[in-house]
Amino acid sequence: MNRRTALSTLAGSALVAREALAQPPVVAQSAKPAARPILCAYSGNLAKIPYQELSGIVRAMGYEGLDLTVMPGGHVDPSLYMVDLDRAFQTIQSAGMDLPMVTTSFTSASQPYAYAILYVSAMLGAKFCRLGTWPPAPATAADPNAQTATMRAMMLRNDLTQLSVTGQRCKITPLLANHAGSYPGRSIPEAETMLNGIDRSAFGYCFDAAQAVIEARSAEGWVAALQSALPRLGAVAVSDVTIDSAGVVRPCPLGDGVIDWKKFFSLLAAARFRGPVSLHMDYETHSEVNAMTKDLAFARARVEEAWPL
Repeated sequence: MNRRTALSTLAGSALVAREALAQPPVVAQSAKPAARPILCAYSGNLAKIPYQELSGIVRAMGYEGLDLTVMPGGHVDPSLYMVDLDRAFQTIQSAGMDLPMVTTSFTSASQPYAYAILYVSAMLGAKFCRLGTWPPAPATAADPNAQTATMRAMMLRNDLTQLSVTGQRCKITPLLANHAGSYPGRSIPEAETMLNGIDRSAFGYCFDAAQAVIEARSAEGWVAALQSALPRLGAVAVSDVTIDSAGVVRPCPLGDGVIDWKKFFSLLAAARFRGPVSLHMDYETHSEVNAMTKDLAFARARVEEAWPL
């Protein structure tokens, strides 16, 4: 059964067992264990570039893989997955690039297209699916539409449980990203409480050191957070920030901020981390390509220091 036939079968709701699907050679090749983490470009950095052109541009910069946005406004709209998801994977993989992770806006397995995106992404070779961000708690309990903390916790727990079950069925690992502020899971200890009882193999983290710094308002705030995240760590999102004397945090090019990246990657290497490293460019620049190329050079140097061959 080829990939197009499998997708047609999925569209008809007659899902076949994943074990019966023949993986294309490029997927099988990318599934081999890597000596170092895969340095991936976050496709949201190049949101205006069609996915058909992404692989050529990103590969010319020197990236090894892509973290593909599969969300409304992303490179693949979930409602068009039957056409665009398969084509995006084929285009990127045919260019010799890995596609180990997709980034979505899903926060529930019952959302439209959630199951299909997880299933097809796994079938085409992705190992991880980064989830969306749950909305923050209401600012005031006086809001007549505000949910009680207990009810919100129960609903969130149900969402996470169902996503873990769906991920296991689809053979892909959902990843929760830490997000500073009033968002659920803003800190790893809080996220661990939310995931208590859910097997580590069924649900992981995409750890963002910059978000941990923002949450802690401290240059070293990411260290303890990373240590807490390591048992579930599936992927990392990499970006940098500065903190001024007033405590204001601003995004900046990789290596220009307060995060000790040599220490960061050394801790990952000591933990034998081999997952994808998604490089995010959250700062303003006149040339996305030049900025992403410089960020990649910095990240590659730190990776080669931490994982000498």
